[in-house]
Amino acid sequence: MKKNREIICGLTAWVLTVCFFLSCLLIPGLSERISEHGNINILVYGMTLVLFCILFLAGMAWSTSRQNNSLKLTESPVAKKTALVILLGSQLPFWIVCVTRETEQVGTVSMKYGWHTQPLAVMILLFLAELAVFFWLYENLSLTEKKGEWIIWLTYAALVVLIFYCMYTPNIYGRGEQGDNYHAHAYFNSVYNVYQGVPYTHNVTSIYGHYGLFFKIPMKLVHGDFRAFVLMMAGLGALTYIGAFLVLQMLVRRRILRVVAAFALAFPVLGMRGGYYWQVWPHRVLFPVLLLLYGTVILKKKRSSLLTAAGGYLICLLAILWNTETGLLLTVSWAGLYISRLLSRKKWKIKELFFSIGAQVAGMIFAFTGAYGIVNLYNLSKHSPMNSVRDFLIPLLSDGYMTDILHLDLPTYPSAYMAVITLFLTGVAMGIAGWFGDREERRWETDLIFMLSVGALGCLVYYMNRPSYHNLDCISISAVLLAAYLAQHGLDFVKKNGWKNIARITFYEVVRGGIGVICAASVLAMGTGTILQFSQNSKIKENFHNTAEFEDFAQQIAAIVPANTHGFGLNVAEVYSMLHWSTQCFTMDFSDMAVRPDSLKELKEQLETEDAPAVFTNKSSLGIWKRNDPKTYQWFCDNYKLNETFSFYNEEFRYFTKR
Repeated sequence: MKKNREIICGLTAWVLTVCFFLSCLLIPGLSERISEHGNINILVYGMTLVLFCILFLAGMAWSTSRQNNSLKLTESPVAKKTALVILLGSQLPFWIVCVTRETEQVGTVSMKYGWHTQPLAVMILLFLAELAVFFWLYENLSLTEKKGEWIIWLTYAALVVLIFYCMYTPNIYGRGEQGDNYHAHAYFNSVYNVYQGVPYTHNVTSIYGHYGLFFKIPMKLVHGDFRAFVLMMAGLGALTYIGAFLVLQMLVRRRILRVVAAFALAFPVLGMRGGYYWQVWPHRVLFPVLLLLYGTVILKKKRSSLLTAAGGYLICLLAILWNTETGLLLTVSWAGLYISRLLSRKKWKIKELFFSIGAQVAGMIFAFTGAYGIVNLYNLSKHSPMNSVRDFLIPLLSDGYMTDILHLDLPTYPSAYMAVITLFLTGVAMGIAGWFGDREERRWETDLIFMLSVGALGCLVYYMNRPSYHNLDCISISAVLLAAYLAQHGLDFVKKNGWKNIARITFYEVVRGGIGVICAASVLAMGTGTILQFSQNSKIKENFHNTAEFEDFAQQIAAIVPANTHGFGLNVAEVYSMLHWSTQCFTMDFSDMAVRPDSLKELKEQLETEDAPAVFTNKSSLGIWKRNDPKTYQWFCDNYKLNETFSFYNEEFRYFTKR
């Protein structure tokens, strides 16, 4: 009966927060008032998370104070069967709407997926049949503990190799879509600037963090070559998945789930993403996975100590340096882990709680100031002023970026992000429930799930800021790992023939089994999607590997344009790096120039100061310049004349000489 209160409190908190969330977005007057204070998506999302935690925590505290006599659920078999039917049956209409409207999401390429090219009814029937076969195999197939383990490791190895190959995509124009070269330039420009020794300033920075510092020495070793940089990114992608597979191996006991979940984990890279987006893969998933792997090892091996806690904050420091936003949120999740573990102890004193909170705050300050200090040490080594905290936190404190430039409205119809939020709130509730449960029964997995869920809900802010469909990938690894863990309860429920034996199990076990079945179906769907879409997705990416035409284009430029000619704009740094040239002009990346348009004034000053006799750029960059700073653009037109053009796919590069 103690466990039933978790169901009541969780369901009540979830229903109330869903009503609050949708009301804030759908009621015109209310949504307008919220929008006046900033990005409505992030504000409503943050308030929703806080509200859920408060409601669940209050419900658990109240029911505990009433000695568990106030919240009771009927153990009638009919009631339990009804609850299970409602729980499972509600999923079908939700996911039907979710899938059918998937093509309406901004940034999606899902119209090419197999489940959209075939009749929906057929795809539903096929998946339900696959789900039935999956559960039948699990129920009837029996393997010894050691038998078949090599298949799991072989699966991991094969997927890592495929992921590495798919992420090695040096020909940024290979797909012929403008978004690819825009995204590539937005990410590489900062790495190129740091490689050239350019300090971080107000107008020359990156909205994705200070990751360029990690690449400075490796890029020096390869002379800044873009192709080698892409190889490094592919290696980081493979490293991320090695970490994810190791966590999966330790967290999930059921071997059939490990295999299916391994394919599900690879879904975004091998099945969904057709083009460039380093901003998510591996940028926003690398450190969440590394911290999760570190946490898994110390919790499973029971090696938690002051030293291991400090090690976690050191990883958070590097995460903040790599990507400020993600790193700060991971720091919160790491602090939350230790506070939650204290509250889960059988006995603790208020003095211990205050000490623990103080220690975690100190660790968070260490992580932030350490990353901030490293950036400024780099700046000082380049004889440049220190960054302000505001510049260090770009774009978190940039009102224009957060509310105007990239703002999109959140979908209010059934969407995948809603299921993901519910999944992680379940993980948070599991952790909080442990504060009121039998402390001696606390499992290390519960602590890990709590940390995973808090971190993932934090990282989801990236999607909330700009709910473009592919941005949801930033939490896909965490979602699959949590779903695979919960799916074990669903498999156990099926194997024990829970429907027929429902009279002998508790209401809590019925609900837990139902959630597990839903999670198992989700993992199976993603794993199947990887297999179905791999061939098509590989074909889309095929020309990305064709470096010959990109290299030939660079040589065409080298035959006419003098070495180290002043250059700026989209993909100019990429071409110059392949020729081992210096652009001599260093700005904010042109893809995100609207965030720091004053960078164009600095570009004008650089060209004037050095009296550049010639300039290499492209048509798209000039359009961006004209749109963001017409005055300095006119100066450029008055002082330089077009001398030569170079066409490549959908872009026209231009060589100018001084008038």
